[in-house]
Amino acid sequence: MIYMDGQVTIFEVLKALEPPKKFERILSVGDTIGRVVLGELQTAIITKVDGLPDYPFYRTTRCCYSVEEGYKDISELEQIAEENRKKYRTIIPMNLADRITVEYEPRECDGVVLWAQIGIMDNMLFWKKRWTYQFLEPYDSDKKLRRAYNKAKKEILEDPYNKYRIVEDEHPMRRLYWSSHGFFADAEYVLWNH
Repeated sequence: MIYMDGQVTIFEVLKALEPPKKFERILSVGDTIGRVVLGELQTAIITKVDGLPDYPFYRTTRCCYSVEEGYKDISELEQIAEENRKKYRTIIPMNLADRITVEYEPRECDGVVLWAQIGIMDNMLFWKKRWTYQFLEPYDSDKKLRRAYNKAKKEILEDPYNKYRIVEDEHPMRRLYWSSHGFFADAEYVLWNH
């Protein structure tokens, strides 16, 4: 589009500089798409195909995905994730001692119920607050571990801004990856916070 003063948009310039893109395939709303993060396969359902025709991408139940991420099928991505996982030191926390699990009221925007949990596994503190990744931090003394546990417990249970309820069952936890920071964390955290 050329405006009356002779200016063009940046998008018009980009179109003129680039040859038309050919896309291997475009997925549809309702299709499952995935990506591998370290050794984890993350999947989502496509809710909208946006940016057509020149710059398509997918909005999903999880986040946005590129068109190129839709080129590999889920079974192929599962194999890649399994092979990648062999390169990492991982752990799946479970059976936490002194565990406290809470669920918050459903979010107004989408009805999702967020959760928080703390507990002890061997000499490590598992913690996940309402909006955070999951972490499993080792401590070299029981005193330090208990101090960290009590601090996390207070932050969760004395949150004046969020209504929650304590639940009996342990919330399932994800496989965590050893971080260069000296603790285990979610794959996304380790990927982006070397």
